[in-house]
Order: sequence, then structure tokens, then C-alpha cells
Amino acid sequence: MLILDNRTLLVVIGMIAIGSAITLTFLWRSQKQRNGVGYWAAGMVILAMATFLVSLRDVVPDLTSLILANLCYVFGFQLILRGIRIFTERPPLLFFDYGSLPIAACLFYYFYYIDNNQSVRILVFSAVIVFVCMAIVVTLLTDRNKAQRSAGHAVAIVFGLFAFLNFMRGLMAFLFPSEQSVIEDSFSTTLLYLSGIFFVGGMAITLILQMYSILELRLRTVSLAVEQSASSIVITDNSGNIEYINPAALHTSGYLKDELIGKNPSIFRSNKLSPDVYEEMWRQLREGNTWRGEFHNFKKNGEGYWEVASIAPVKQANGKISHFVAVKEDITSIKEAKQKIHHLAHHDSLTGLPTRALMMERLNSAIAEAEERGWQVAVLFIDIDGFKAVNDTFGHATGDKLLKQLTKNLCACVRDTDTVARIGGDEFIVVLEHVSDNVAITVIAERMIKAVSEAFDIDGIEVNVSASIGIALYPKDAIDPHDLIKMADHAMYGVKRTGKNNFAFVSKEKVVL
Repeated sequence: MLILDNRTLLVVIGMIAIGSAITLTFLWRSQKQRNGVGYWAAGMVILAMATFLVSLRDVVPDLTSLILANLCYVFGFQLILRGIRIFTERPPLLFFDYGSLPIAACLFYYFYYIDNNQSVRILVFSAVIVFVCMAIVVTLLTDRNKAQRSAGHAVAIVFGLFAFLNFMRGLMAFLFPSEQSVIEDSFSTTLLYLSGIFFVGGMAITLILQMYSILELRLRTVSLAVEQSASSIVITDNSGNIEYINPAALHTSGYLKDELIGKNPSIFRSNKLSPDVYEEMWRQLREGNTWRGEFHNFKKNGEGYWEVASIAPVKQANGKISHFVAVKEDITSIKEAKQKIHHLAHHDSLTGLPTRALMMERLNSAIAEAEERGWQVAVLFIDIDGFKAVNDTFGHATGDKLLKQLTKNLCACVRDTDTVARIGGDEFIVVLEHVSDNVAITVIAERMIKAVSEAFDIDGIEVNVSASIGIALYPKDAIDPHDLIKMADHAMYGVKRTGKNNFAFVSKEKVVL
């Protein structure tokens, strides 16, 4: 076998290690997450330093070219081990991080300056490297993540072979002691350094391939998760133009992918929300904050739907925003359910009329508007005369059907802007908004008296009832809504005492005919 110049081989090994370190450094800087690649790069730099120091044997003092070089080798492999522990999300090995280097330093010093024995130094060096390399192998082969464990097999094989090489070198030094210089040109040293070229290059290549395979695996996992997510996910560029939209978003909106790529998400907008909502959203996003809120959008077929969205800026390593990602959920059914619950809470289940709570809200609103515009508000308190007798005679089922008929007739007597509410078994309150004079109120009251007093056919049974109505006016009679209702109630009882089937204003002492 051709015997090559060992110094040249050592320089080649050092240059390979430096090139590997540069590549790993660029990869480390491209990653925002701390994943241990920086330790790999630092380890390769230290290995290169160690190799260059060995190549200077007989040129610089032995303390530098021998002891310091060997310690650099140990430290370089320690850094690579630490990086792999971080990469595989494992805790550090304290002995290797803090114990092996001082122990090796003491042994190298002892077996050079006190008991100079090159074979023992080789044995010590080989033992330390074997232990570190085997720790790397065990770390990679016992990774809890099955996919990462598979990706680490190539790295484990290279470090395992390197451990075996050093084991055999230590064994040979123990069995066949020799004082031959490591820089002396010979078949054994040439073979050692050629194998070093292979292993250093192999370490760098397999480490880089492992990182890329893991990153590709993670990217593929994230990609599949996004593709198969039940939530709508939309990614836009910095200008807000759609670059990616997942199948769930396409299904929800009804669009095809080609119809949306490159378009602005405003294509969905229904204009149901104020422009201020969108201005505030963009202000927060441009400031680098996450925005959360609700949208009302249109599908391709024009059907409206509600979405709750969380939109976040995507920042690159330099801190600049390059994209925006929106995760959205269709909440149309939830909105409809809430509206239904709200309706049931504020509307009578039998007649569908507003309850007292909703009536009070509308009365307060009507009074506030009337105060601003100088209008009147009329409150009509209606009690159905003879309703109890209908229930007692024909049963509650007939009474319920009668209430539905009465509701229909009463609502037909007022405008869409007015409110007819059921507040009790046979009691109703009507709120007439922005009325100008008592004449209009009188017309409506007379219309209601007539609508209630007509004969009703309930399942072939003729039913007759009448209405007693008390009327209170804002602001003439009272300005407080509760006082208005009380005064209208009082006026209604006045009608009942004077013969029923009529109406009266609070301000009158007698029934208005």
C-alpha cells in the first residue's frame, strides 16, 4: 500500500472538518429553534483544531501537539454528543459533559510527564472516544420517536464503526506496545488517517442528512396535519394574497383552489361587519400581534356563514413578517343556536310574542329615542275579559288556541315598529312608538277592542271574549317605564270596574268613548 505524507492527510482531515463546520453553522443559523446543530458545528471546529495541532507535532511543544490536541478531540466529540442529546430532546449526560474531559486531561498529563507511556496514552484516548461514541449510538438507537430513531441509524452506524476502530487501536496498543510517533510515515498511521478522513466526512454527511430527514419528516407531518385539519386554514403573503388554503376551507367556502390562490380573502367578505373591524385587525397584525375575532362571510353560492378566526403573523429569523396564517372555525350553527336560545328566552313559547324582559328593553329604547326627538310613547295594558271562563269551560287546549288567535288579531292592529308582548296568562302590553297625538292611539285602541270582541271559532266551538285596555303616555303621565306600566295597569282596572270591553287613558277620570 502506498504510504502517504501524514501531515498532508491530517490537513485534509482538518479541512474536511472545517468545511463540515461551516455547513452545519449555516444550517444552525437558518433554524429559529435551538436543536443542537450549533453544538455539532462547534464540535467539528474543535476536531479540526485538534487535527491541525497533531499535524504540527515536532514543530510546536508536545504539550500543544499531544496533550492539548488529544483533549480537543475528546472535547469535540463531547460537543457532538451534547448536540445529539439536544436534537433528540434528551437530557444531558453529566458525566460526559463535565467528567470525561478532566479525567482524560489528568491521565494524559500523568502518562506523559510522570510515567511517559505512549501505549497507555493511546489506550486512554481510545477508551474515552469509545465511551463517547457509544453514548451517541445508544442515544440515537433509543430515541422515543420512532421516525427520528430510524433517521439516526446511519449516524449511529458511522459512530459505531469509529468506536470499533478506536477500540481495536487501543487493543493493539495494549497488546503490542510501540513508541512510534503518530506523525511518522508508516503503513499503520497512513491507514489510521485515511480512515479518519472517511469517518470525519461520514460523520458530517450523516449528521446533515439526519437533520434534513428529521426536518422533512416534521414538515411532512405538519403539512398532513394542516391538509387533514377540520379547521379552515389560510396562509397569505405579506400583502394579504392567498398562497395556501386547505381542503376544509375550500369545503366551507365552496370555492375551488384555483379560484382562490393569489386572491385577497376579502373575496369572502359580506360587508355585515363594520370596516373598523378590518382596520383594527390589520393594525394589530402589522404590529406583529395575533388577532382573534369573528367574520361573517359569503360562500361561492352567496350563502352567508359565520367564522371565528385566529390570525397570526409569520415572522422570519430577522423578525420581519413574511406571511399571515388564519385558522378558522365555522360557527354558523352555534350562532343560530344562540339566536334561538335568545329568542326562546325573550319570547313566549305559546304565542311567539316578546316577554316582559324584551318588552322592557324595547320600551327603554323607545323612551330614549322619544326623549331625543320629542315624540310620545304610549303603553297599552290589555286584559282579556272572560278568558278564565273559557279555560274552565272548554279546557286549557282551547284557551291556548284562543290566545294564538288573539295574538294574531292584536298584532294586525299595530305597525311593524310597535311591540305586542304577553306578560301573563291573559295579559298583554303594547308599546306604540313615536306617536304624535291621542287620536292615533284611540284609533288603535278601538281597533283592538273590535279585534278581540269578535266571535272566535275554536274547533267548532264559538268563543266570545272582550278586552279592557288602560293607556299611559310618555312623557305626559310618567317618564319611568315601570311607572308607565303601573299607571296603564291602574287605568285598565278602572275600565274593568266600569263595564269592561273598553279603554281609558290614565289622565282621564272616566272611560273615553
